[in-house]
Amino acid sequence: MIKYFTDIFTAVSTITGGMYITLTHLIGAKKGIATLQYPEERWPRPERGIGFEHGRYNVIRSRLHVDMDDCIGCLKCERACPVDCIKIETEKSPDRGNDLKDINHRGITSNGTKKALVVTRFDIDMTECCYCNLCTYPCPEECIFMTGGPNGKKHPIDYEFSEPDRSDLIYRFAKPGTKEGMEKIMNEKSQVEA
Repeated sequence: MIKYFTDIFTAVSTITGGMYITLTHLIGAKKGIATLQYPEERWPRPERGIGFEHGRYNVIRSRLHVDMDDCIGCLKCERACPVDCIKIETEKSPDRGNDLKDINHRGITSNGTKKALVVTRFDIDMTECCYCNLCTYPCPEECIFMTGGPNGKKHPIDYEFSEPDRSDLIYRFAKPGTKEGMEKIMNEKSQVEA
């Protein structure tokens, strides 16, 4: 019987203690320390001095960016991705000499490499990306990179890549009309040969 009343006293005293702490925080709360109305109000960005030189690290939770003018379609970044969030499709470029000015997919990269493949699909699903940055290292043309960090000159730092719809987090980097342009050239080539 004594244990029964001891348990009741313990329960009441712990509830009272918890409610006292809650009420003191509720009454003494400063405006704006608990709730932030996100789209209208934002926390200030942290300073960059977090123990590293800015030029030696990539900003955490940035995003991948691809410079399609330099991509040669080697698929090394797709193979290096541990979660398979990069999807690339390539096709052989038709050999028609200098007659390819109408579609901007063939030529020479900024590093001087000649393009032999046409990248018809280059998608990165950022909902699956684990931000490991492993896809950027094997790229021979340095066309895929994380925004910010040492690539701050290429692409500005932005921390907020949130979207209301998850399908908007799939970034399609292939130039629109590349596949249709390839089909058009192949049809023209077959008509010329016939």
